[in-house]
Amino acid sequence: MSDLKVTFWGTRGSVPTPGRSTSKYGGNTTCIEVRYGDDILVFDAGSGIREMGVAWLNEFKGNPVQATMAFTHVHWDHIQGFPFFPPAYMPQNKFTVYGEARESGVKELLSGQMSGDYFPIQISAMQAGMEFRTDVEQFKAGSISVRSIPLPHPGRSLGFRVEAGSGVFVLATDCELDSIATNPDDLESDFTAPRQWDPELLDFFRGANLVLIDCQYTDEVCKTRVGWGHNSVATIVDLCRQVHPDMVAISHHDPQSNDQAVIRIADDLAKRLHREGEFGLAFAAREGLTMKVARPKPPPALA
Repeated sequence: MSDLKVTFWGTRGSVPTPGRSTSKYGGNTTCIEVRYGDDILVFDAGSGIREMGVAWLNEFKGNPVQATMAFTHVHWDHIQGFPFFPPAYMPQNKFTVYGEARESGVKELLSGQMSGDYFPIQISAMQAGMEFRTDVEQFKAGSISVRSIPLPHPGRSLGFRVEAGSGVFVLATDCELDSIATNPDDLESDFTAPRQWDPELLDFFRGANLVLIDCQYTDEVCKTRVGWGHNSVATIVDLCRQVHPDMVAISHHDPQSNDQAVIRIADDLAKRLHREGEFGLAFAAREGLTMKVARPKPPPALA
């Protein structure tokens, strides 16, 4: 039986940040690859999609590739790698592309960044077959089932719940969950107070083996970034306390956060979850990591 697997090709937020200080967790912006058997699902086309495309060239060696792509939203850091995705220029490949219906469709928005004023090659140069769709509420990528939910972010974003076999993966990048808490007065007086959310939101996360979620800020920084559309450690701790994922990976690392800063945020999250009695795995997503979406196996008992 196949395993549901996730590969992180880009885990940075806002803008690519290459360099020595970000080499551990990576500097490419959001791109997530999900596989189940031969089925391929890709979320977002940040700068990380270029690395993914190069890896596909080496893997498939000119053989046709058929995959599904879905966009959480079309802020620049989630689409900027699309013009540099080599498989899109190869006529034997086919992609079904999902994006939320807006004033302009996802094709028009992707085309816009490739117009003459911004980029030398237009989208018409992409010879792969592309079908653009807006029915993002619920769809299939081969045998992978996907459904979405709106998330609070400037301009709005989508969260995705992916199910295949026995694996459940939830992606919730670019969201500010505190902004939709139903007890904002409590948070105003105590930032670590228990948050109250709509049951529909909590049900979307429940039962997940892996949750990949925006945790761009420390609590201290987040207090100065209200309305910017991102989460803090306190928010993720409270969410995990209520929905109990087997694993939580934080992503959309701030461009100002070097590797050591990301480690401190992840360590703070893990320690606070442990104090809450949550013993699932908590870590920072890093570029290039592939992992199986399943309940982690406990360590063997000592003799």
